[in-house]
Amino acid sequence: MYNLKTIISISLIGILLSGCAAMGVHSTNDPDQKINDAYMLFDEQQRPLPAERLIREAITIYKANNNMLGLAEAYRAYGFFFRSGVVGGKYHKHYKERGFMEKNATYTNRYEKSIEYFKKSAEIYKQNSALDKLTNIYLNMGFTYEFAGLPNKACKEYKRSIVVSQTFARQNPNIKLILPKGYNTHKEYMKPFLDRLICK
Repeated sequence: MYNLKTIISISLIGILLSGCAAMGVHSTNDPDQKINDAYMLFDEQQRPLPAERLIREAITIYKANNNMLGLAEAYRAYGFFFRSGVVGGKYHKHYKERGFMEKNATYTNRYEKSIEYFKKSAEIYKQNSALDKLTNIYLNMGFTYEFAGLPNKACKEYKRSIVVSQTFARQNPNIKLILPKGYNTHKEYMKPFLDRLICK
């Protein structure tokens, strides 16, 4: 059975800065590419510093273009960023001492910031009835709460994820959510998490 960190890595997969800070990343004004590059930097290359800047640049562009679904994706990326293993691991000393580009974010409240950005993303997806995306957001809010040692809140989000996934399935009977191999429904996939936390 997968442990929580492995599962989170799977779920995350299911989604040139100035100077030499992001060597190997091509300069682009495309916010979608900025987000893709940011995921690569913090999730695969363990380089969160340039990744955060790319996410913030993408947010600025999406806002300027009034691209709300793009903005939701950027907010979701920021949620993943604050919860990422590289922020809490290899770069923990840096963030404890220097903080983030997000001025009110600290190493101590990084999980709160993760939730904050997931909520911002969720609000946009709700307004646009993007239930498949919303299923993923609630799932990842649950993961973040579990990392933060808040099992009751994690249970609430896991359950919300199931409810939204069922609504999506009813409305889109010919479309299947992407799930890890061996699972037929999102509810089936979530059962081990609910059981582990003894969710009621």
